[in-house]
Amino acid sequence: MSISGERAQRSSTPCAFVPLTASGTRASRPSRPRVGLRLAAWTVVVAILWAWAGTSSAQVDLRPGDPFPDLEFYGLLDPGDYALLGLGKSEGPFRLSEIPAEVLVLEFFNKSCVPCQQQVRQVQAFFEEILEKGLWGRIRLVAIAAGNQPRYLGRYRKRRKLTYPITADPRFDQWRRIGDPGRTPFTVFLVQRGGRWLLARYSFGIQWKSELLRHSLALLDFSGSLASPNSGVPAPMDSPLALPLETRAVREKAARLLRRAGNDENIQIRAITLRDGTRVFQGYRDGVPLPLFARVASRRPVCEVCEAVHFLFAFDDRGRVLGFEPIHVTKFGNEEWTEADARFFESRLKGRKMNHLPFDPEVDAVSKATMSSALIFDEIRRTVELLKLLPGS
Repeated sequence: MSISGERAQRSSTPCAFVPLTASGTRASRPSRPRVGLRLAAWTVVVAILWAWAGTSSAQVDLRPGDPFPDLEFYGLLDPGDYALLGLGKSEGPFRLSEIPAEVLVLEFFNKSCVPCQQQVRQVQAFFEEILEKGLWGRIRLVAIAAGNQPRYLGRYRKRRKLTYPITADPRFDQWRRIGDPGRTPFTVFLVQRGGRWLLARYSFGIQWKSELLRHSLALLDFSGSLASPNSGVPAPMDSPLALPLETRAVREKAARLLRRAGNDENIQIRAITLRDGTRVFQGYRDGVPLPLFARVASRRPVCEVCEAVHFLFAFDDRGRVLGFEPIHVTKFGNEEWTEADARFFESRLKGRKMNHLPFDPEVDAVSKATMSSALIFDEIRRTVELLKLLPGS
């Protein structure tokens, strides 16, 4: 059972503990469905549609008891956060492996995510409780802002009166290293074993202070092995990341996009397969191929209450973005983008190089759609790797 993609179940869904030995190896575990962080299995129809977009992230398969990736971050939001985490420095990048503790809680959030607004208050209360009980040092906490720019987080932190350590993952790089889980708030509990962090449990959705504390203390107080799996806890449910349009409709949108991008109503399109298996559309005029391409792309949401984004974008063989067309992109309240939204967003992309596409939420985002806008920028930026696979390159 995977933890990625959209889910039919939107409530807070914890993963139960899995026994570990004192050395960090797995003890015998009861027979139960596999849980992990990996891409969902698609249906045949979805697989065909998804092929137009290509694979956006490598499969990651982590189960409770497995070593957790040694995530690396640009730095912490406040110089004082380094001392809080026991890092022995006041600036620069850091890895999870550098944090001394017995239990480490990772809180993935996004400052534009509506449920995260409530979650950060609970995390702050949890942090204060750890300090009050004298447990800080044995239990430590890092909040990770997936897709947020560091320069805007300072104001957010001050406004929300947050005092716990916070870092940013502006390009979703570390988010993707754990398999692109698909929604925030996303809470991960790690335990230290043999000089490395092991995954102990994870939870989606809002976690109350009492829950965060209870789970942390349970991990702190175990001797030799973790508690048995909780009985009656529902497992997360996966639903496929399905494009909402049939292939014919996608093709028609791609044709309109390339004609607009090439400023020529006579442009025809063909679907071609690149050397790595990625499918793209290429523009033709009078049977002659043009250096004009369109790709269908999809990304899982970041916020728990948001939907996945599906879109088309046009580009040339030099990596310039030439146009944008939404397939299914929503904003606050899960309202579809309007034509005005799409044209504004296209204006923010058109003419820019894919390999230099920084996202500034104050000028690049569609109103009430900051997270969707950030995901689209990030996905287009990652497409630069396809340029070397284009015909004639």
